[in-house]
This record gives sequence, structure tokens and C-alpha cells, in this order.
Amino acid sequence: MILVIGMLATQLVTGTVWFDARYGRVAEVPVRSGGARIADAVKLFDVVPPAERGALMQRLRATGVEVRNIDAPAAQQRMSHFSDDLFDSVLTSQLGPMHAFVAHPVVLYDDTGEPLALATLLRAHAPTAHLAADVRLQDGQWMSLAVVAGQAGLDLRPGAAFADYFVRIYLARIFAVILIAVIAVRIALRPLARMSAAADRLGRDIHSPPLDENGPVEVRRAAQTFNAMQHRLIEAMQARTAFLASVSHDLRSPLTRLRLRAETLSDPAQRERFRQDLMEMEAMIAASLDHVRGVPSGEALRDVDIEALLRAVAEDARETGGDVRVRDQSASGTVRGYPRTLRRCVQNLVDNALRYAGGCRLSAHLSAQGTHLEIVVEDRGPGIPDAELSAAVEPFVRGGAHRQGAEQGHDGVPGGPDGAGLGLAIARTIAQAHDGSLILSNRPGGGLRAELHLPVAGPDIALDTHTK
Repeated sequence: MILVIGMLATQLVTGTVWFDARYGRVAEVPVRSGGARIADAVKLFDVVPPAERGALMQRLRATGVEVRNIDAPAAQQRMSHFSDDLFDSVLTSQLGPMHAFVAHPVVLYDDTGEPLALATLLRAHAPTAHLAADVRLQDGQWMSLAVVAGQAGLDLRPGAAFADYFVRIYLARIFAVILIAVIAVRIALRPLARMSAAADRLGRDIHSPPLDENGPVEVRRAAQTFNAMQHRLIEAMQARTAFLASVSHDLRSPLTRLRLRAETLSDPAQRERFRQDLMEMEAMIAASLDHVRGVPSGEALRDVDIEALLRAVAEDARETGGDVRVRDQSASGTVRGYPRTLRRCVQNLVDNALRYAGGCRLSAHLSAQGTHLEIVVEDRGPGIPDAELSAAVEPFVRGGAHRQGAEQGHDGVPGGPDGAGLGLAIARTIAQAHDGSLILSNRPGGGLRAELHLPVAGPDIALDTHTK
């Protein structure tokens, strides 16, 4: 756009040059012919006796040349156009050094007799020139001569010439500039597009391939800086994971000793409560490590069969006494993802439903646009207050005070009555790593609905109507 505006500004400036050139071309024929007529009239007055000059004036007026005697010439006026210089040159060459003269500025008129301007210049076919000069005869007498000269039968059609100029100069140049600018901008922005795609991949997978460090110096520097940033992020994540893993390892020995001591308690109820507290502590440590690790870097991307995944999760839940079923009319198909990690995501959502409702129903649906597969986990538990839905997927948030009073735990981390508030957070992290999202909402009539939106691997999603 900047190039186009600059080009238009330049063309507007050059357009004034075109106007002057066009004005001069329109004036050339009448100025040359009119100047010659004035010079011829002067030469006639030089050879005619003074007593016969009156009759000669009458005859010249009949041919369109106005002549009158004057005492002195008019003051010299500013000559600014090419036509003025041409008129002066014609008189000089025709009259010679024996005749002093003062040429007046040339005035051009259109076909209707209006002074020629830009608009009238475009539509006038045969503009005329009004020429006037004060000339001194050889005997010293000054005379004022004026003539109106036309185009000598030429049809200039300046409007057509301007249209040709506009198409060739304005439109052709602007189109060429736009084409070159688009190509140049695309080439210049290609590294930025690659960097944007790399940043998007980095947001989903910190272990995504680094940028190629090639191209111009500025592009190489930007790619090197981006790769260095990714390397530092990986190092920071690894350091945080290593720290938590070290803490987890250091805590296992005290937890083991506490578990052994708990077994020596004589009171069965006290022993069971002690055991549950230890299980909850171990679950919190394991969940914290899972949340920090996110998607394991060693797991490869594969096409994941959603139908098989849902059936496997439901079967595992039923083996432990959970009421989990896959609904009929669920869509079957594949998504591109990390199989074990994606299963853990769905498992967390199912465990969350089992913890609060004792059961749930699973289903999968193709989005209206056909770009995403929606995995839905629905339960009939207490749900989450609407004001707390967005916060429920944050780490260490347990989804509402009324849920804390439920018989079972709080989130998708199995193994304890309360959990660490990380099950839904881990599920959201995994969804984002798959370029998807996790959406929570309350069901009409009570219960929670968790929707896992994942991009499909291809257009082969089919609706399977058999009972699962």
C-alpha cells in the first residue's frame, strides 16, 4: 500500500508535466500558423506606402488579422508556457533583427470558446490559439496585431490520448508495482510465516523441531534467537521436572517408613485413616509430576482410533466397579496425537466423573465444520458453579465447595478422597498439546459435561451406529 501511494503521488507530479506537454502540443500548430500570418502582415505594411495602410488594415481584418496603430508597445509580460516560447521563436525567425516586437502570452480556447484547462483540454477536439504582438515597422511605426489560429483541419482528440496515457502510465505501472510488491512482500514475509508456525508448534509441543537457520543474515539471527529461546525453555522445564522428581524421590523413603509405622497401629480405624492420608500424599506427588511433564518427549505422534480408546477406558472403569458406558450414535474415526497421553487425558475426565458421580457416559461427535472430533464425558454429579467453571481447569483448584462435601474425591487423580486438584488441569494441558481444547459446562438437570475438542486426522470420520 505504501508503494502504491508513493507511485500515485509520483504519477500526479508527472501528470502536471504531461499537461504542460499536451498543452504545448495543442498550441504548436496554431502558434506556428498564427505567428506566420502576423509576420506576413508586418512585411506587407513595410512595403505599402503609409497612405494605403488603412485599406490594407481593412483587407487584413477580413482575413481574421486585427491590426491597429499604437504609439508604444505594451509592457513585456511573463512568458511561462512552451507555446509562449514557440510564438516568440516564430516571430524572431520570421521578422528578423530589423523589427522589434513584444509578444503577448498565448491564450488557448476550447471548442466552446472557454479558456483551455485540464477538463476542457481532455474533451476539446480542435482548440484555437489567440495570438497578439506589438511590432515596430521599418519606418518606426508601432502596430498591434492579433490573430485567431486553429488546428488547420487536425482532430487531436486529446481525451483519447489522455486515456491511452492513463492506461499505459498509471494503470500499467500501478499493476506492475503491486505485482512486484506482492511478490517481494511474500518472499520477505516467508521467514516470518515459518517463525509464526514454529511459535505455534512450540506452544503445543516444546520439543517441536527447531527452525532452519538459513536465509539472509537477519533471518538467520532471528531463527538462532528463537532456537536459543526454545532450548532455554526446554532446559527450564527439565530443571523443574528434575527438581520435582528429586523431591518425589526424597519423599518416598519417609512415606515408606510412615506406611510401615501405620501398619503397627492397633486401632483399625486410625490405621485406615493414616493409610488414606499417605495414599493421598503419593497421589498428589504423582499428579504434580504428571502436570509438570505434560506430554512426554519420547512419545511419537500416531493416528489414534477414538472408538477403541473410549471402549478401552470404559472397560477399565467397569472392571473397577465404575458405571461407564459409550453412547450409541458415537462417531468413530482417528485423531493425530500421542496415544498414551491422550488416553490419560480421557481417563482423567472419566476418573473425575467417577469420583463425584459414580459413573458417566462417553460419546464422540464430529463438529459441524467437520474439522474437530468432540469427545464428551457426561455425569449426573453435583456439577460446578458456573462462576467457577473456568477456574476448575487451573492447577490445584478443586471445583467448588459443594463438591468438596461429596462422598468421593475432587478431581481426576485416583488414589485418594481429595486429590490434588490437578486432574482437569492435566487434561487441559494434554488437549492443548494436541491443538485442541477442554470445555466444561453444567448439564440441564444436574451434572457436569466435559467436552474434549481434537482436530481430526483426515476426512475419513464416519458415523458408526452400532451399540458400543
